[in-house]
Amino acid sequence: MRDFGPTGRRLGTRADCYEGSPWELHRGELWEQMGSKDIHGMIMALLAALFRTHARPGTMVMTDVYCDLHDDEADSLRAPDVVLVSDLEKPKDAFYVGKPVLAVEVRATQSKRHLEEKVKLYLEHGWPCTWIAHVERSELEVVMPGVAPVTYRMGAEVPLVPELDKHGLTAIPVEAIFNDQKSSPFNDEWVARRERSRSVLAVLRARGLGPSPEVEARVLGERDLAALERWLILAATAPSIEAFSIGLG
Repeated sequence: MRDFGPTGRRLGTRADCYEGSPWELHRGELWEQMGSKDIHGMIMALLAALFRTHARPGTMVMTDVYCDLHDDEADSLRAPDVVLVSDLEKPKDAFYVGKPVLAVEVRATQSKRHLEEKVKLYLEHGWPCTWIAHVERSELEVVMPGVAPVTYRMGAEVPLVPELDKHGLTAIPVEAIFNDQKSSPFNDEWVARRERSRSVLAVLRARGLGPSPEVEARVLGERDLAALERWLILAATAPSIEAFSIGLG
Protein backbone atom coordinates (compact mmCIF):
# COMPACT_ATOMS: atom_id res chain seq x y z
CA MET A 1 0.00 0.00 0.00
CA ARG A 2 1.20 3.50 -0.79
CA ASP A 3 1.09 6.18 1.89
CA PHE A 4 -1.02 9.25 1.28
CA GLY A 5 0.53 12.70 1.58
CA PRO A 6 -0.83 15.67 3.49
CA THR A 7 -3.13 16.53 0.58
CA GLY A 8 -4.78 13.12 0.76
CA ARG A 9 -3.35 12.16 -2.62
CA ARG A 10 -1.43 8.99 -3.34
CA LEU A 11 2.26 9.86 -3.60
CA GLY A 12 4.75 7.89 -5.66
CA THR A 13 8.21 7.70 -7.18
CA ARG A 14 9.74 6.63 -10.48
CA ALA A 15 10.18 3.16 -9.00
CA ASP A 16 6.40 2.71 -9.20
CA CYS A 17 6.55 2.90 -13.00
CA TYR A 18 7.70 -0.33 -14.61
CA GLU A 19 6.48 -2.69 -17.31
CA GLY A 20 3.06 -3.96 -16.26
CA SER A 21 2.62 -1.32 -13.55
CA PRO A 22 -0.92 0.02 -13.12
CA TRP A 23 0.46 3.50 -12.36
CA GLU A 24 1.63 6.63 -14.08
CA LEU A 25 3.44 9.37 -12.19
CA HIS A 26 2.03 12.89 -12.52
CA ARG A 27 3.96 15.59 -10.67
CA GLY A 28 4.80 13.19 -7.85
CA GLU A 29 1.32 11.65 -7.63
CA LEU A 30 0.31 8.17 -8.74
CA TRP A 31 -2.47 8.11 -11.30
CA GLU A 32 -3.96 4.81 -12.39
CA GLN A 33 -3.36 3.85 -16.02
CA MET A 34 -6.37 3.14 -18.19
CA GLY A 35 -6.57 -0.42 -19.47
CA SER A 36 -6.08 -0.98 -23.19
CA LYS A 37 -9.14 -3.14 -23.70
CA ASP A 38 -12.19 -3.25 -25.94
CA ILE A 39 -12.72 -0.13 -28.09
CA HIS A 40 -9.84 1.69 -26.42
CA GLY A 41 -7.38 -1.04 -27.36
CA MET A 42 -8.84 -1.41 -30.85
CA ILE A 43 -8.30 2.25 -31.69
CA MET A 44 -4.76 2.09 -30.29
CA ALA A 45 -4.06 -0.90 -32.54
CA LEU A 46 -5.57 0.77 -35.63
CA LEU A 47 -3.49 3.91 -35.21
CA ALA A 48 -0.30 2.06 -34.32
CA ALA A 49 -0.66 -0.09 -37.46
CA LEU A 50 -1.35 2.96 -39.61
CA PHE A 51 1.67 4.81 -38.22
CA ARG A 52 3.98 1.81 -38.65
CA THR A 53 2.92 1.46 -42.28
CA HIS A 54 3.53 5.10 -43.17
CA ALA A 55 6.36 6.18 -40.86
CA ARG A 56 9.54 7.35 -42.54
CA PRO A 57 12.73 5.35 -41.94
CA GLY A 58 14.35 6.44 -38.70
CA THR A 59 11.08 6.91 -36.85
CA MET A 60 9.55 4.47 -34.38
CA VAL A 61 6.01 3.79 -33.22
CA MET A 62 5.54 2.76 -29.57
CA THR A 63 2.48 2.04 -27.45
CA ASP A 64 2.03 2.45 -23.68
CA VAL A 65 5.66 3.51 -23.20
CA TYR A 66 6.59 5.67 -20.22
CA CYS A 67 7.75 9.13 -21.28
CA ASP A 68 9.93 11.17 -18.94
CA LEU A 69 8.31 14.55 -18.30
CA HIS A 70 10.17 15.61 -15.17
CA ASP A 71 10.78 19.29 -14.49
CA ASP A 72 11.87 21.49 -11.59
CA GLU A 73 8.45 21.10 -9.97
CA ALA A 74 8.25 17.31 -9.75
CA ASP A 75 8.75 13.95 -11.43
CA SER A 76 6.29 12.81 -14.09
CA LEU A 77 6.27 9.59 -16.11
CA ARG A 78 3.26 9.44 -18.40
CA ALA A 79 2.35 6.72 -20.90
CA PRO A 80 0.52 7.98 -24.02
CA ASP A 81 -1.46 5.35 -25.87
CA VAL A 82 0.66 5.74 -29.01
CA VAL A 83 3.74 7.83 -29.80
CA LEU A 84 5.66 8.43 -33.00
CA VAL A 85 9.28 9.37 -32.23
CA SER A 86 12.32 10.24 -34.32
CA ASP A 87 14.90 10.88 -31.61
CA LEU A 88 15.06 7.57 -29.77
CA GLU A 89 18.48 7.20 -28.14
CA LYS A 90 17.94 4.76 -25.28
CA PRO A 91 16.75 1.14 -25.62
CA LYS A 92 13.06 0.70 -26.28
CA ASP A 93 12.40 -0.61 -22.78
CA ALA A 94 13.87 2.48 -21.09
CA PHE A 95 11.90 5.62 -20.25
CA TYR A 96 11.58 7.72 -23.38
CA VAL A 97 13.24 11.12 -23.01
CA GLY A 98 12.48 13.61 -25.74
CA LYS A 99 9.62 15.13 -27.70
CA PRO A 100 7.47 12.74 -29.75
CA VAL A 101 6.60 13.87 -33.25
CA LEU A 102 3.03 12.83 -32.46
CA ALA A 103 1.31 11.48 -29.35
CA VAL A 104 -2.14 9.89 -29.20
CA GLU A 105 -4.55 9.62 -26.30
CA VAL A 106 -7.75 7.59 -26.64
CA ARG A 107 -10.54 8.84 -24.44
CA ALA A 108 -13.07 6.13 -23.70
CA THR A 109 -13.59 5.73 -19.94
CA GLN A 110 -10.71 8.03 -19.02
CA SER A 111 -11.53 10.95 -16.73
CA LYS A 112 -11.89 14.22 -18.65
CA ARG A 113 -9.97 16.12 -15.98
CA HIS A 114 -7.14 13.60 -15.87
CA LEU A 115 -6.85 13.64 -19.65
CA GLU A 116 -6.78 17.44 -19.75
CA GLU A 117 -4.05 17.51 -17.09
CA LYS A 118 -2.06 14.94 -19.03
CA VAL A 119 -2.26 16.86 -22.32
CA LYS A 120 -1.48 20.12 -20.51
CA LEU A 121 1.74 18.49 -19.29
CA TYR A 122 2.61 17.52 -22.87
CA LEU A 123 2.12 21.13 -23.99
CA GLU A 124 4.21 22.48 -21.12
CA HIS A 125 7.05 20.22 -22.25
CA GLY A 126 6.84 21.38 -25.85
CA TRP A 127 5.35 18.28 -27.44
CA PRO A 128 4.46 19.48 -30.93
CA CYS A 129 1.26 17.55 -31.65
CA THR A 130 -1.20 15.46 -29.66
CA TRP A 131 -4.24 13.65 -31.00
CA ILE A 132 -7.17 12.94 -28.69
CA ALA A 133 -9.52 10.29 -30.08
CA HIS A 134 -12.94 10.83 -28.45
CA VAL A 135 -14.61 7.44 -28.71
CA GLU A 136 -18.16 8.36 -27.71
CA ARG A 137 -18.34 11.21 -30.25
CA SER A 138 -16.15 9.57 -32.93
CA GLU A 139 -14.16 12.78 -33.17
CA LEU A 140 -10.47 13.55 -33.28
CA GLU A 141 -9.12 16.59 -31.48
CA VAL A 142 -5.68 17.89 -32.51
CA VAL A 143 -3.80 19.89 -29.88
CA MET A 144 -0.64 21.88 -30.63
CA PRO A 145 1.22 24.56 -28.66
CA GLY A 146 0.22 28.15 -29.25
CA VAL A 147 -2.90 27.50 -31.32
CA ALA A 148 -6.50 26.61 -30.56
CA PRO A 149 -7.36 22.89 -30.65
CA VAL A 150 -8.99 21.68 -33.87
CA THR A 151 -11.73 19.04 -33.85
CA TYR A 152 -12.28 16.77 -36.87
CA ARG A 153 -15.64 15.06 -37.15
CA MET A 154 -16.96 12.23 -39.32
CA GLY A 155 -16.69 13.15 -42.99
CA ALA A 156 -13.56 15.23 -42.50
CA GLU A 157 -9.93 14.31 -43.20
CA VAL A 158 -7.19 14.68 -40.62
CA PRO A 159 -3.83 16.01 -41.90
CA LEU A 160 -0.87 13.78 -41.06
CA VAL A 161 2.50 14.94 -39.84
CA PRO A 162 5.23 14.89 -42.55
CA GLU A 163 6.99 11.99 -40.82
CA LEU A 164 4.09 9.76 -41.96
CA ASP A 165 4.47 10.41 -45.68
CA LYS A 166 6.64 7.40 -46.58
CA HIS A 167 4.03 6.19 -49.08
CA GLY A 168 2.57 9.56 -50.01
CA LEU A 169 -0.37 9.57 -47.59
CA THR A 170 -1.04 13.11 -46.35
CA ALA A 171 -4.42 12.79 -44.60
CA ILE A 172 -6.85 10.14 -43.38
CA PRO A 173 -10.63 10.27 -42.94
CA VAL A 174 -11.86 10.41 -39.36
CA GLU A 175 -13.81 7.18 -39.79
CA ALA A 176 -10.54 5.33 -40.46
CA ILE A 177 -9.52 6.05 -36.87
CA PHE A 178 -12.59 4.45 -35.34
CA ASN A 179 -13.47 1.63 -37.79
CA ASP A 180 -11.15 -1.21 -38.76
CA GLN A 181 -12.88 -1.73 -42.13
CA LYS A 182 -12.40 1.93 -43.00
CA SER A 183 -8.81 1.83 -41.76
CA SER A 184 -7.59 -1.20 -43.73
CA PRO A 185 -7.49 0.53 -47.16
CA PHE A 186 -4.88 2.92 -45.77
CA ASN A 187 -2.45 0.20 -44.70
CA ASP A 188 -1.30 -2.63 -46.98
CA GLU A 189 -3.83 -1.73 -49.68
CA TRP A 190 -2.57 1.85 -49.77
CA VAL A 191 1.05 0.70 -50.10
CA ALA A 192 0.15 -1.67 -52.96
CA ARG A 193 -1.72 1.08 -54.82
CA ARG A 194 1.08 3.56 -54.28
CA GLU A 195 3.73 1.17 -55.57
CA ARG A 196 1.62 0.32 -58.62
CA SER A 197 0.97 4.00 -59.42
CA ARG A 198 4.69 4.73 -59.21
CA SER A 199 5.34 1.81 -61.55
CA VAL A 200 2.93 3.30 -64.09
CA LEU A 201 4.76 6.62 -64.02
CA ALA A 202 8.16 4.92 -64.15
CA VAL A 203 7.22 2.99 -67.30
CA LEU A 204 5.98 6.17 -68.98
CA ARG A 205 9.21 7.98 -68.19
CA ALA A 206 11.35 5.03 -69.29
CA ARG A 207 9.59 5.14 -72.67
CA GLY A 208 10.15 8.88 -73.00
CA LEU A 209 6.46 9.65 -72.46
CA GLY A 210 6.89 12.07 -69.58
CA PRO A 211 3.42 12.56 -68.05
CA SER A 212 1.98 16.03 -67.53
CA PRO A 213 1.37 17.19 -63.93
CA GLU A 214 -2.33 16.52 -64.47
CA VAL A 215 -1.77 12.93 -65.60
CA GLU A 216 0.71 12.31 -62.79
CA ALA A 217 -1.79 13.62 -60.21
CA ARG A 218 -4.52 11.42 -61.71
CA VAL A 219 -2.35 8.28 -61.50
CA LEU A 220 -1.10 8.98 -57.98
CA GLY A 221 -4.63 9.75 -56.78
CA GLU A 222 -6.22 6.56 -58.12
CA ARG A 223 -7.47 4.26 -55.36
CA ASP A 224 -8.67 1.36 -57.53
CA LEU A 225 -5.88 -1.22 -57.75
CA ALA A 226 -7.53 -2.94 -60.73
CA ALA A 227 -7.53 0.33 -62.66
CA LEU A 228 -3.84 0.83 -61.89
CA GLU A 229 -3.10 -2.67 -63.20
CA ARG A 230 -4.81 -1.75 -66.50
CA TRP A 231 -2.97 1.55 -66.65
CA LEU A 232 0.37 -0.23 -66.17
CA ILE A 233 -0.28 -2.28 -69.32
CA LEU A 234 -1.44 0.89 -71.10
CA ALA A 235 1.73 2.70 -70.04
CA ALA A 236 3.80 -0.06 -71.67
CA THR A 237 1.80 -0.14 -74.93
CA ALA A 238 0.38 3.34 -75.61
CA PRO A 239 2.03 4.95 -78.66
CA SER A 240 1.97 8.41 -77.10
CA ILE A 241 1.24 10.21 -73.86
CA GLU A 242 -1.92 11.54 -75.52
CA ALA A 243 -3.09 7.99 -76.16
CA PHE A 244 -2.29 7.07 -72.59
CA SER A 245 -4.25 10.07 -71.30
CA ILE A 246 -7.27 9.10 -73.42
CA GLY A 247 -7.00 5.53 -72.12
CA LEU A 248 -7.35 6.74 -68.54
CA GLY A 249 -10.99 7.46 -69.32
